This record gives sequence, structure tokens and C-alpha cells, in this order.
Amino acid sequence: MIIKRNKPLLNRRHVLRGLGACIALPMLECMHLPSAFADAAATPLSKPTSPKRSVFLYIPNGVNTLTWQIQTAGKDYEFTSPLKSLERHRAEITPISGLHHPNVLGKHHNCDKVWLTGANVPSSGGAFRNSVSADQLMAQVQGKSTRFPSLELAIEGHSLAWSRDGIQIPAEHNVSTIFNRLFGEESGGKEAVRRRLARRSSILDAVLGDASRVNKQLGSEDRNKLDEYLTAVRQVEVRTESANAWLDVPKPKLDRSEIERYTRRLDMNRVQEYHRLFFDLMVLALRTDMTRVITCMICSEANGGAIPDIGISQARHGLSHHNGDPEQLRRLTATDTFLVEQLSYFLDQLKAHKDEDASLLDTTQVLWGSGMAYGHSHGNANLPTLYAGGKALGAKHGQHVDFNLPAIMQYNMEQANEHYKICGRPVDDNARLSNLLLTMLHRSDVETEQFQDSVGTISQVVK
Repeated sequence: MIIKRNKPLLNRRHVLRGLGACIALPMLECMHLPSAFADAAATPLSKPTSPKRSVFLYIPNGVNTLTWQIQTAGKDYEFTSPLKSLERHRAEITPISGLHHPNVLGKHHNCDKVWLTGANVPSSGGAFRNSVSADQLMAQVQGKSTRFPSLELAIEGHSLAWSRDGIQIPAEHNVSTIFNRLFGEESGGKEAVRRRLARRSSILDAVLGDASRVNKQLGSEDRNKLDEYLTAVRQVEVRTESANAWLDVPKPKLDRSEIERYTRRLDMNRVQEYHRLFFDLMVLALRTDMTRVITCMICSEANGGAIPDIGISQARHGLSHHNGDPEQLRRLTATDTFLVEQLSYFLDQLKAHKDEDASLLDTTQVLWGSGMAYGHSHGNANLPTLYAGGKALGAKHGQHVDFNLPAIMQYNMEQANEHYKICGRPVDDNARLSNLLLTMLHRSDVETEQFQDSVGTISQVVK
């Protein structure tokens, strides 16, 4: 691209269109690496660090809180019916009640997009500028030793991950594509890839050089917009260098049976099989240390979550708007139960694999939950939240942590409307999901005193 110095003052649209013609960020080969906008790139030259892994799993539209709610705090709690499959993991899991994101209260739209950011969202559900998600701060630290700083996955729906500039990092939905990215051979061979990366580096250099000259001709508002665009370009530049360095590091070799399992054609109506294939792929990525940070949206807020396996063809969004209908509530509880059973399976697999002197579950902290509690009226306090694993990282489990009971004394489950009230407005204003995210950040060696609107860590889940 050539920009003449004697050209009249350029407007923002012209500049961005010109740069876009030179480089289309979403199409770069180096963006085959997930988290294309993360700040830190991993290279094999980075000093190896002790693995401290994190996985974030999101379910949409809340739960049937009447059958979900655990009613006693402490160690001697009883798992409710949707949570029964977690009994075998009692020593590795902590159910938490009463958490919320203050900026999302009363604004049901976009609650999935800010589950890991806690950012303020518009009531209308329109476009907004997000902030960095907790997983990407972890990737900046833990990703320095892995080929992929983080993986963004979605069985259904969109990505949970957001860069420091509030840009959503695309998620991958296809198991075969994910597997090939992690363990497949580079297209055209290593040297062909290296040549492609070199060409991309040249384009990036040209873009940055031209933009530097154009920047002097712009007003402050246009300059800020251009800087925002160029931040993404610079981050791609870093990723290009990382991808080039990792080309000389062999990928793990896998058995043919594993390769065939992840690359064969699947029946999408066999939901349990498909979910478990995703979970097994996450375990494979973690145990081979290809990445240490994973986000995965389980199903879409809008129209996902049907489970033909158990005779439910409705999406979770429709089930969540049950209007108190007993049959709809029964089905919602059945889907809650199914989703928790898949989490329990995931924990089984993490526990089954050794990671030096501990299990993979001990070196992996897992957050499972939703940005909504009571879907019918879009109540987003008292969020369903399960924190598991990470004992080797300093996490402590074996009790139900409840921020509601100190104030309400006991749950009134016989009066549904009374219970729904605490799912719409928090009982404890300081019981914030950002507190838990801050706690998890510290377990991953992220040095920060605060995350979003956190007011401290949750001491009950750390040793």
C-alpha cells in the first residue's frame, strides 16, 4: 500500500479501508493460533514454568433454581438432584451460592459475554465495549510456556474470551478442526509455512510503517481509532514471530485410534457423545501441555441446548421461560442434570491422568457456571457456580460456600416467588463473581490486586 504525502487529510473510513485492503486480520495464517489478540505470545525459548491450568465452562440461561439450590452451608451439605453426579468429586469441588456481577444486574442481555469480564453492559443488549477476560490474563502468564497460550472453544454459541482491547476472540466449534490445529501436520510442510509467515511479517511491517505516517495527519478521535486497529496488528505481529519459532518444535505423537476418534464424522444428535468428545479433547490438550487455558461455551444463549438423548428437543432459552409450568420445570431440571453429568465426566478424566506427583485435576482449576440464575425473569444474582480442582495450585474444596445464608438464615423453597427474589437481587452486595475470578487469577500467578469490581478474594476456597 502506498499513501502519498501530498494527499489531503484522510478520514478514518479511508484509512481503515486502506489498511484493510493491505491486510485482512481474520484471514492471516498466523491467526490459526487461538487467542490472536492476546498480549503475550508463547515461544519455545520461554523459560518453562510449572503448569497452572484453568478451564472455564459456561451454560446458558441459568438453571431451575428451585431444584438446584443447596440449602445448607459448610462441609455437611447435601447435593441436590441435578448435582448428584458430583458426589464422587465432593473432595475436589466447591458449590458457591450468592455471587453476581454488579454491572449486569437487571440487564439480562449480554450476560454471557461478560461472564469472565464483569464489564458494564447496556440494558438494551446492543453493542458495547467489553474489557479483558480473566482467561486472557492467565494466558499472558501461563501461555509463555505452551504452543497455544489459550484455546477458545464452543460446543454451541460464541467465545467467552476477550482481549485487553475488548475484542472478542473467535471460538472454534469443529472438533476435527481443533484437533488438526493442535496435533496435525502443517499444511505444505514446515518450510512452506515459514515462507507464508515471512510474507505476513513483511505486510505487517508495511502496514505499521504507512500507518505511522498517516497518524500525523489525523485528529485525536481518528487517531484513537487507528491506534486501536494497529494494536491488533501489532499483536498479530507478535503471534507471527511465535508461530515461526514453534515450527521447530515437534508436536506430540498420538495413537491412530485417537486420531480417528477426533477426525471421524459425528452424529450431532448424539449430544452426550459430542459433549464428551469436546471434554476429552480438552483433557488431551492439557495433558500434552499444548495449552494451559481453555474457555468453552457449552451451548448458545439464544437457541442451543436441545438434548435428544434424553427426549428434550427444546432449547434451554425456551425452557428457562417456563412461567412456572411443572412440565417445563421438570425438563429444565433434566437438562441441568445432564449438563452437570458431563462436567462430572470431565472431572473424572482430569482425575484419571497423572501430572507428575499429582493428578491433572490437581493442577487444573475448573469454573463451571452461568451468567444468569433465574431465566424466566432474567434474574442474574445468586449465579449457579461450581469451582473444582486446582489443589496443587492452592485451591481448597469440600464445602458449600454460601453468601446468602448469613443474611436470610434459611431458604424458603416452598414459596417459589420468595426464592426467585434472591436470584434477581443479591443478598450480599460484596459477593461478586469477580472476587472468585481474582482468586483464580492468583492461583495462576497473575499479579494483580483487583479484577474488574472485585473487593477481595474468596478465602474459603484457598488453603
